[in-house]
This record gives sequence, C-alpha cells and structure tokens, in this order.
Amino acid sequence: MNVLVVSTNCFSDVYNNGKTLESIFSSFDKRNLAQVFFTENMNPDLNFCDNYFKISDVNVLKKLLKLDETCGEIIYSDNITQKNTYLKPSFIFRFAKFFAKYFELPRDLLWKFNSWRTENFSRWIEDFNPDVIFFVGGNQGFSHDLALYLSETFNIPLATYFTDDYLLFPKNNSILKMIQKYRMNIFYKKTINHSSLCFAIGDTMSKSYTEFFNKEFHSIMNSVDKQVFSNYTTNKVVVFSYFGGLHLNRWEMLIRLSNSLESTRINVYSIDLPSNKILDQFKKSNINYRGSVEGNDLKKAINDSDVLLHVESDDNKNRQLTKFSISTKIPEYLMSGRLIVGFGPTEVASMRLLSENKIGIVIPSSITSNNLKLELNKITSNPELRIELGKAGYRYAINHFDKKIISTNFKKIIKTIYHEK
Repeated sequence: MNVLVVSTNCFSDVYNNGKTLESIFSSFDKRNLAQVFFTENMNPDLNFCDNYFKISDVNVLKKLLKLDETCGEIIYSDNITQKNTYLKPSFIFRFAKFFAKYFELPRDLLWKFNSWRTENFSRWIEDFNPDVIFFVGGNQGFSHDLALYLSETFNIPLATYFTDDYLLFPKNNSILKMIQKYRMNIFYKKTINHSSLCFAIGDTMSKSYTEFFNKEFHSIMNSVDKQVFSNYTTNKVVVFSYFGGLHLNRWEMLIRLSNSLESTRINVYSIDLPSNKILDQFKKSNINYRGSVEGNDLKKAINDSDVLLHVESDDNKNRQLTKFSISTKIPEYLMSGRLIVGFGPTEVASMRLLSENKIGIVIPSSITSNNLKLELNKITSNPELRIELGKAGYRYAINHFDKKIISTNFKKIIKTIYHEK
C-alpha cells in the first residue's frame, strides 16, 4: 500500500508537525511513502522517507512570472547527505510568508492559476502510484484544492487529518478574517465530504468535528517509542525545563512563571531563535535560553529535569487557536516519567489532558501572583509529589502513546479504504 502524504510541513525528526507525521507512519516501509509539501525553508528527513515533491509559494510565483520553467522540486534519496535542518529563507519567501500571514485570500488566488499542475508533477505522481492520499488539512484553500485535484484526477481515496482548529472557535476581528472563515467553511466541507476517512489530533477535537460535520473523526496524535521507566534522583535545586516553540505568546507565559519562582530558574530549549528584546526579558526573569536539542541530547535534557513545563497563552486570540490542540511534546514528557506542570487556560485540550487524567499539575493562568508563588513552592518542596505524578504520567503514556501500537492501528484503519479502491 503506497501512501502519498500531502502537508505543509515535511517529515522531520526535529520539527513538531513533522515528528507527529513520522510517529503516525512509523509502521510503514519508507518505500511505500512519498510526500508533497509546501515549506521552502525546511529539509525533509530522507532517512524516514526518500521520495518528496516540494512546491513552495516561491516556486508558484516564479512559474507564474515565467522566471522558471518548472514548478517544484523532486527530492530523492540521492540527496541523503542533505541534513534535516532549518534553511535560511530567501527574501521572496520571507515576503510571501509575511504577506500570507495577513492576506490568506491573495495567497490562494496565486495558487488558483494552477501553475503547479505540471507534467513533471503528474509523472512523479504516476511513478509513485499511490493507493491512498493522506492530507493534513490547514487554513489555506490551495492545499485543499491540490489534495482534491490529486484524489479526483488519479482516482485515489482521500484521508484527511486536522491538527489545529481554524474554523469553529477562532474569532473574526476583521472583515478579511470573516471572509476567510466563510471560505474555510466551504472548502473544509468539500474536503471532508470527499474524504473516505477523517482524523483529528485529539478526542476533544474529534468529538466536536464529528458533531459539526456529521461525519466520524478518528483521534490520532503524536506518539513515542516505549521506554523503560528510569528512576531518578531529584536535583538539590529543582530544575524546571521547557521544550518547544515560543510563538503564540508562549514566551510571555514562561516569563510570568519564572517571575514567581524562587531559588531556581527555567531552562528553555527551543528551535525558535528569540529576538534580542525577548532574550533581554528572559535574562531579567532568570530564564536560561539554551537553544535547540535533538535525539539523545533531548532525552538527556528531559531526564535531567525535575519539572517539565507546558504553557499556553491566555490572550483571547491564542486560547481560541489552541482550544483543540494537543502539544506534540506531551507524549514525550509523559514517557520520561517526570512531572509535567501546565500553565495557561484550563479549557484548552493539552491542559485538560493533564488535569482530567491526573497525570500532571495544571495551574490556571487566571491565578493571582501570590497564589502562583504558593503553587510553585508546593511543587519545589515536595519531591514525593513530583515522583508520584511522574509515574502516573508514565503509565498513561505506556497505555495511550506507544508509537508501535498507535501506528499499527492507524495502518489497519487506512487499509480499509485501500481495499475499496
């Protein structure tokens, strides 16, 4: 069974969305996977999949302006020396990204000229001969158009996966946002109606989307390799660590936390390079920015920590965007057996996962400064509590986030539409 994955981001063992995709398809042979992706400044993981077609906004624009005969780039395993790292974006890419951030409609119009429909692209699809298309649905109409075009033109069943909500809860604070939400409602329904299978990133999102679209959604999120539980000796000075992105104002939440911590500091590991302004605020708030870590270095940094932090912003815009989202790092945190502390709106899915299953401590962002200090002091002064909840989290991860089990079950579900072909 050959599966063609269509998504904004490529397979990756570094970036969150790419890591989630790798966990989902970990039971597949790399020869049975190919991917179309749209991000210019990211190299794909050629150790996981060795057959890619990259089409970026820059490619589409150049083809439209007749600056390039082709539209997109085929990446095969011949490029295996290419590292799965961040690439410095070009000026055109940075301009397009800034433009698209505020004007989704013009970006979709750019792709509507269909300059990406080339003979080269069609031959690549035919050569791979996919049996199923797995589409990661986003908030841009062009990706839906492309996935539907491939499904209908080549008669391939479509499975669609949503990892973030851009439709039900985000508020419309401008006419452009109202127009975009109206458009999204149209292309979401069209894609979902055409899909043979639908997935969402967690139970909360699956339930809400099942009710809203009147079609069954399966839950699937990031999973991790099963690990043997490692007992640890608590550090004399409790180590708080945060791993993940600093966007969506998460950096502000880390500062609020750190300002209420006594006799310790927060280590921040992130691939995002903060601005000098943010770095200055981190320094004033006793936050130690330590860059990005991968592989064994990541595991070591997690295992050397006493408390693992997850934060979500409580401003209206971002709490709407993260209402259904479950962080990629939560399963990694849980499998380590370390205590997880969540700080942010209690209604968002990541926080609910921790609190409802009693596998972490969630501190509401509405708490007063004095009470926040008291809650953090309880955590730092009680190693038994940290160990107990860490073990509870580990047991939950074994039962719910074992990558081998989840990917195998996913493969069985996907095969149901493969046999329909």
